[in-house]
Amino acid sequence: MAGKVIGIVPSASLFQQEDPYLDQYRFVNHYGKRIVENGGIPFGVLPVDGHAAESVLGLCDGLLICGGGRIYPYHFEIVGYAVQREIPLLGICLGMQTIGTWFRVKEEAEKRQYKGSLLSLYEQMKKEKFMFTLPVEHHWDVQPRRDGLDEAKHPVRIRRGTHLHRLLGADVVQGVTLHHYRLNETAGALTVSARTDDGTIEGIEYGSQVVGVQFHPEADRSLEQLFQKFFML
Repeated sequence: MAGKVIGIVPSASLFQQEDPYLDQYRFVNHYGKRIVENGGIPFGVLPVDGHAAESVLGLCDGLLICGGGRIYPYHFEIVGYAVQREIPLLGICLGMQTIGTWFRVKEEAEKRQYKGSLLSLYEQMKKEKFMFTLPVEHHWDVQPRRDGLDEAKHPVRIRRGTHLHRLLGADVVQGVTLHHYRLNETAGALTVSARTDDGTIEGIEYGSQVVGVQFHPEADRSLEQLFQKFFML
């Protein structure tokens, strides 16, 4: 029996320089590796000009938004696609921040009775200096190394009764931390499922369909059950 196809959504660097060959998407080996190890089929979701094609997303049984440095239109489109079609969506690092931002914008659209697209409202809210994330210190003090990964980890406290707690089966896990920003707050539709001791939100979820984590479970095999159980590989 063939495994489930998990669409891996890359990070990108687009439209920043005059050279068009510097418009690039980036896939990190670890994400696909964890999917394969747990019986799934990794499928690279390749946007075009910063947008995702529904014909491509329709090939996927689940979607995984990877870490990165910036939210692009395709990130927003993919969250909306997954929520509307009720397919599993896992967001890691920037992926979690994208999920949190999408739900904040959706909440704001309802408050304003906004009739345009959520992507358009997101761009407008950024111009209004709406703070989706805030800087955080000491969450990327150590660059991970192959022979010293534990030095880049910190304890993450998982809230009991949440879907993330059921997936990981632990009150505390050690997660690799690689971020300079954290979510400011969350929309009412989301549940905060994990935090660090300084209060940083490290996990959010929308029922059992959408899960976001700020830490990096793909870094090694210690948290691979998150991939296996969430996507039911």
